[in-house]
Amino acid sequence: MQVFSGRKDTRLIAGVLLGALAFVAGAFFLTGLAVTHWIAKDAEAHSTLWAQTLANSIPDLERIAEGAPPSPEALDRIEMAKGMGKVFKLKIFDREGRTRLTSDANGVSTRSDETLSDHNPLAARVVASGNPFTVVKDGTAEGRPAVYASTYLPIYRDDHLVAVVETYVDEADTAALFRRELTAAGIGISMLLLTLVIGPFLALRRMARARALSDARATFLARHDALTGLLNRSAFLAQLEKRLGSVTTSSPGIAIHHIDIDGFKALAEDLGPDLSDTLIRLVAMRAREMVRTLDFVGRLGSDELLVAQCGLASREQAQAMVRRLLARLSEPYALEERDIRLTFSIGSALAPEDATTGRDLVHKAGLALMFVKNAGGRDSSFFRDTMEADMQRRRQLERRLRLAARENDFVLFFQPIMSVASAKVVGFEALLRLPDGQGGLVAPNEFLPLAEKLGLLPQIGDWVLARACEAAVQWPNDISIAANLSPSQFEAGTLPDRVAEILAKTGLKPARLELEITETLLLRDDDAVMSQLRQLKALGVSIV
Repeated sequence: MQVFSGRKDTRLIAGVLLGALAFVAGAFFLTGLAVTHWIAKDAEAHSTLWAQTLANSIPDLERIAEGAPPSPEALDRIEMAKGMGKVFKLKIFDREGRTRLTSDANGVSTRSDETLSDHNPLAARVVASGNPFTVVKDGTAEGRPAVYASTYLPIYRDDHLVAVVETYVDEADTAALFRRELTAAGIGISMLLLTLVIGPFLALRRMARARALSDARATFLARHDALTGLLNRSAFLAQLEKRLGSVTTSSPGIAIHHIDIDGFKALAEDLGPDLSDTLIRLVAMRAREMVRTLDFVGRLGSDELLVAQCGLASREQAQAMVRRLLARLSEPYALEERDIRLTFSIGSALAPEDATTGRDLVHKAGLALMFVKNAGGRDSSFFRDTMEADMQRRRQLERRLRLAARENDFVLFFQPIMSVASAKVVGFEALLRLPDGQGGLVAPNEFLPLAEKLGLLPQIGDWVLARACEAAVQWPNDISIAANLSPSQFEAGTLPDRVAEILAKTGLKPARLELEITETLLLRDDDAVMSQLRQLKALGVSIV
């Protein structure tokens, strides 16, 4: 029962991981954009503040922009700003854009061979509009700080542009701080979002897997027997019908073998439900081991199995399969330190010879099994056309026999017993006959085995004894009466009491009664049987 294939799981997991990586990469990309944006904003505010501060703190800024050398106080202010570690370069341009002063790590220079337009044309256009402009740059290639901001601040006096101050502010520490904090925040947000995505995904996947497993188990149980795992009746018939669809008179056929455990009901009562279930599972395992991959096995009832033997080329193949099944299934079963020995009955039917539909084929295999069971079991038989008629006659006979037992509708004949020495009649043997309801009689060899199987012989035997003794009382005292006893009449253990009661009720002397028993009864060497025979002898009756 396969729910998810390994390849499908691998593709699914790989897809989720790729999606997660793409998600994290996107998150880091957006975090990078955010870091760059906030660095630019902070640098703009920072450098603008420094530019305004310097512009306001240099007293002779306007004179410097006109070309005058800077005063000592102006130089002190510039060096003070640079000494605080943020401003590492300062430029002052005149209103025409010519450089009037440059202060950096090399000192102060007042050369004017560089204009604002040459230095940064875009900044020149922005300054011309009267708005400050800031650009953030990566200065590692020029030996400058890793990140710095350059701000161009136009200086107005009485609404007239008098100078442009450009400040270079070191933003490396601020940028590093922003990157650390925003990157950490990005990682945290990414992990949180991944948790929110992957967590529910894994939970839904587990739920889907559990649901799929549940559905698969329900589907399996809908087609299979819960105890043995074999196909149940409906699934077996469905598969059989599918196979029969391709069977023709010229193609390989199919044999159905209906297997029944002899006497399993009594054995199950002795073993108990748990061990009897284990025994059924072991039988099912052996049956499954006996078949090929194209064959299949099902469970029909508590102790009944069906084996479909497909690709059948001849009847002999089916017969050989039955022999193998009987041999293997009859081997001992180890069950809690006990060796359990079972016997089996098997009924078989062939397609297309006996039937062309699944139900008919299983039905006819069942008839063959019933025929074997009625004959005593422990054997096998293939379906024959006469079996249905035989079973119909048997059912009719069973109904007739039950009715006769209920209403004492039997006939008793008395067969004379002659003495060889005197050539005279010395007694009679009571012979039981069953009317067939149509003016005829049913032969004893037909109804007596059935009566034995139905458990009716003890009741019928009592009736025979009573009627025989009643008839013998009317005869001369030297005429005896003989009656047959069946083994089943000894099972209850009350036969001597029943004989004594009948003798007392009819008034027949015990010496005139002869009871005939079979050799098989004596061979059983049963203590209960021997005890009852001794009691009968003690009554004075003859045992022959």
